[in-house]
Amino acid sequence: MSGSINILRLLRRSRLRRIYLMGIAYLIFTITSIQLVYSSPEVCGYIDEVVDGDTLWMSIDKVYIDRYMDFMDEAVKVRLADIDAPELSTPEGLASRDELLRLINEYGNYACLNVDDEYVYDVYGRVIEILYLSYNATHLLNVNQYLVENGYALYIDYQNEFGLDSFNIYISKNSELVQPSLPDIYIIMFIAIIVAIYLVKRRKILL
Repeated sequence: MSGSINILRLLRRSRLRRIYLMGIAYLIFTITSIQLVYSSPEVCGYIDEVVDGDTLWMSIDKVYIDRYMDFMDEAVKVRLADIDAPELSTPEGLASRDELLRLINEYGNYACLNVDDEYVYDVYGRVIEILYLSYNATHLLNVNQYLVENGYALYIDYQNEFGLDSFNIYISKNSELVQPSLPDIYIIMFIAIIVAIYLVKRRKILL
């Protein structure tokens, strides 16, 4: 009888140990798979031409990381990340382009970019980026988000490092250039840690 009990205990311990290890593995996977968006101005310059509601040309005069030094003093064609403006052959496309022009006329043609560090370029050779204009003395305007929220472009989650819905329209100049609207990373980490702690305590109680 005692032998059967010991076998059951061993099986229970083995099963709990397996669950415990799976929980720890999940925690490690969750933390290591998190990707942080580079949160400083990477490239800045003057907007020279607006092609349409999601594409423009810029002359770069400031580069903050070595990876993009090739952009310095160059004319670069840029594509606003994760949005799709209507074609210029439609009234909606003209309205989208005109609204982008209006923003530039109102807030100035000097802009900063957060470049897609995963791919940098799209299939047409345009630099993929989040575009920021100086909204006022204290805040920057996320142009990508503005165009989507005001109906001038559609949000499409293209393959890149960005998730447009994680950005605020207005970002404080005194904080990070790119500031998530919700601390999703920390929420995920917190939940994973709680799960791991629960599994450890449950293992101790049942053993």
